[in-house]
Amino acid sequence: MPTGPTRRRPSRRFPTWSIATLASSPPRPALRGIAAAPGRVVAPVWRWNAARLGPSSGGLSGAEGVDQLGRAIEQVKIDLATKTARLQARGLTAEAGILEAQTLMLDDPVLLDGASELMAQGRPADEAVAATMAPFAEMLRASPDPVFQARAADVEDVVEQLRHALHGVSATPPPPPQPSILVARDLAPSQTAGLDRALVLGFATEQGSATAHTAILARALGLPAVVGIAGLVEAVEDGQAVLLDGDAGTLVIDPPADAVAMVPQAVEAATDAEPAVTRDGRRIEVGCNAAGLDDAQRAAAAGADGIGLLRSEFLFLGSDRLPSEDEQVTVLDAVATAMGGRPVILRTLDVGADKPLPALPQPPEANPALGVRGLRLQLLRRPDLLLDQLRAALRVSSRHPLRLMFPMVSTLDELRQAKALLAQARRDVNPSAVDGTGMPVGIMIEVPAAAVGADVLAAEVDFFSLGTNDLTQYLFAADRTNPELAPLADSLHPALLRMIDQVVKAAHRRHRWVGVCGEMASDLRAVPVLVGLGVDELSVHPPVVARVKALVRRLDAAECARAARAALRLDSGAAVRRLVERRGLR
Repeated sequence: MPTGPTRRRPSRRFPTWSIATLASSPPRPALRGIAAAPGRVVAPVWRWNAARLGPSSGGLSGAEGVDQLGRAIEQVKIDLATKTARLQARGLTAEAGILEAQTLMLDDPVLLDGASELMAQGRPADEAVAATMAPFAEMLRASPDPVFQARAADVEDVVEQLRHALHGVSATPPPPPQPSILVARDLAPSQTAGLDRALVLGFATEQGSATAHTAILARALGLPAVVGIAGLVEAVEDGQAVLLDGDAGTLVIDPPADAVAMVPQAVEAATDAEPAVTRDGRRIEVGCNAAGLDDAQRAAAAGADGIGLLRSEFLFLGSDRLPSEDEQVTVLDAVATAMGGRPVILRTLDVGADKPLPALPQPPEANPALGVRGLRLQLLRRPDLLLDQLRAALRVSSRHPLRLMFPMVSTLDELRQAKALLAQARRDVNPSAVDGTGMPVGIMIEVPAAAVGADVLAAEVDFFSLGTNDLTQYLFAADRTNPELAPLADSLHPALLRMIDQVVKAAHRRHRWVGVCGEMASDLRAVPVLVGLGVDELSVHPPVVARVKALVRRLDAAECARAARAALRLDSGAAVRRLVERRGLR
């Protein structure tokens, strides 16, 4: 991403207690659990005890109980829809599917009919719900297949959400009073999806597994997590300093200063607006992924160099009508203003049958990930929507450094059709304009055909951004929503690295720059390899901006290039990770 103005912010160290304090603490053995989500973080403990719900009584039975259960079901569905929309807005479509499956359970007539029958016999509503659903959870848990075992936790999660709704109590942990590591006996998937990521820096639990949906969500959200630590809740105290290591699966109470010093987020500023320049002088732009004004404000506060991916879907969520061109201009203006002159890359609407919008329903498809989605949808079915977006973007770009990016481009013909619509939009906005728009145009490289054809596409655009989540899925033909195929979707596999290498070389031959806006950019084990492959920009989650910048400054680009060339010759993602560790590039 081209360089924008750099703003200096006062350095703020985190956590608030000092390393010197820790140095006086005697070392304690690490509590061992299961590594559920990677990353290391040091912060105070915040213990959360789920509300203990007593048996309901009074109106929660009989006909009145049936009515209350109906209202509770609707309330939980609304809460799940909100969390699902947030995940989808962050591009976590597969993870959003976990909550969508829970919504389907709520729609199953077996739930209401079974519970109603028990309530007619005098059972309280929450007991009736639990009794109705328990056989399904038990059946799934008894399965030898870990995929079905994980579904049992989802059934129990739905039951607990309903019980809490019936009692008028929130099932989601409240935000801690300060940035903390959440410690609990267990966390359900819906609770994990509702965590305030600005204040919950990671979590540890007594129960859980690395294949459970809670762990999958933690990894998707970039939350370090360790699960399965026996006796955890009694072993720690609120406010006690701990080092959570989601790579090793450990939790260290009162960690020694030398261990804290090895944790990047403990010694680096949480806000970092300084440029990320390698030791040998190569600058890497570190932007943020965003899905709305709140994200833009967090990106600006984190010191991001810009927004590397603004998902325009947020303009269409939460409404049953499509936003007008003027409404889009108003919101985009606010986002760009929040970034204070730093560049913002707007991705045009990226939806399809796999993530339909209320105002833009799509017919079901047998293979929605391979169907009419992204740019295809607008070119084939709704060019009017794309024209609205393009006109809005052009109007905003006259006041702010806005760039435009088309998703799901597979062929040169698609790109040229989109650019023709952009030219039409330019004429609509400014009929007297002579040529061009002045707004840089790029494409997401997320389809193998685009990666292989990067040399041709580079002649037609100003930049590429690698959507590594989808590119990995399509490259390995491995559905991101299928946990059994998760080992295949390895973003550090040399096959993907070779594809990235090909894209970067094709772009640089045309003097185009290349960014990465997939989850890979936030993976500290992948950053040295990406720098070594020549990537120019990383677009990450706001909480990891400072960590990624700090890592880049510790790297030597030439050394990273040698490591990347070695990685291209390896045979697995695990071998690449060992290479990064062996060369001390983290």
